[in-house]
Amino acid sequence: MVQRRTIMSIKIHFVSLSIGASVDQQTGNLSVFDIIEEVRTPQIPIHLQSLVISLAIEKCDPGDFNGKMLIHLLPPDGSQQTVGSGEMKVPAEQKRMKAVFRFAGFPIGRFGSHRFVLSCLNEENTKIAEAILDFEVVQVSQATQGISHEKPSLAH
Repeated sequence: MVQRRTIMSIKIHFVSLSIGASVDQQTGNLSVFDIIEEVRTPQIPIHLQSLVISLAIEKCDPGDFNGKMLIHLLPPDGSQQTVGSGEMKVPAEQKRMKAVFRFAGFPIGRFGSHRFVLSCLNEENTKIAEAILDFEVVQVSQATQGISHEKPSLAH
């Protein structure tokens, strides 16, 4: 007896890294606020008050989709850290889905290029979609007359 396995296909149409985002429950519209490309700070480590990863996906095959999303951070030192994971369920009657992953007090411990890798896995833990978000953490000189407890500035 031959067992047939079908691999569900998912497309990631949109992904962003920002300070805030929301999905309107009535319309399903995704709103993204203050997209992050660069964090400027005089020193590290720092904690970002809010960090949000938003995405819009499309299920390309009929039927239910049951899988999960893994979120890894690749900091400049080359290490890999799992910073989030979650179950993803898309019912048969739904084709598109929007998701928002929120991180409060997100720690940043190094200057340089950082990369988030979002991996969508099916029930067999096979990667079926991936998205990459890059951002820079840049050292800036501290203003001599500024308040020392200022939040890091973010490039939008």
